[in-house]
Amino acid sequence: METSLRYSKEEKQLVLHAKENFLLDKSFFLQVHGKLNTHTGNAHGVAQLKRKFFPELLTSLDVGAKFDSQLKEFTYDVQGKKTLPVTDNGLLSVDIKGGYNYNPGTKKGKPRGVVELSYKVFNFTEDQDLKLKVGYNAVKQTPYVQIRENNWTLNHEFNGGWNVIYDL
Repeated sequence: METSLRYSKEEKQLVLHAKENFLLDKSFFLQVHGKLNTHTGNAHGVAQLKRKFFPELLTSLDVGAKFDSQLKEFTYDVQGKKTLPVTDNGLLSVDIKGGYNYNPGTKKGKPRGVVELSYKVFNFTEDQDLKLKVGYNAVKQTPYVQIRENNWTLNHEFNGGWNVIYDL
């Protein structure tokens, strides 16, 4: 199980986040996310049933259904990712990610799409790896940066949004 502590400019409260993937067979899996707000005690969960397609063509292509406990609604989701290595060692790459979430109740959808330049630095200092990302969110039309060091991640959008994640 992946667990983390998260704090963002928007929420202004510490959240405990947990995520687990349950493999049902070689291409079907159930992904469960949960959040617990440490200030209010409110809990929120999301369960997604996904199927992977075309792993030989794309880095990932997932299609599935999602239930959000806070919104109490089902949605359908498709998302894909393609990683294009820039260097032979794979430390510098371009990632193209996109997806679409459709709500049959409201008959509305939410597109998403980003392009990222990712650079990995192993042993930046002793026992410390570093990953740098510079990206552009095509839907929000906002550039962003991410700095990840072992357990710490800092995300900053150039429209003023930011968050910090500490992986437990």
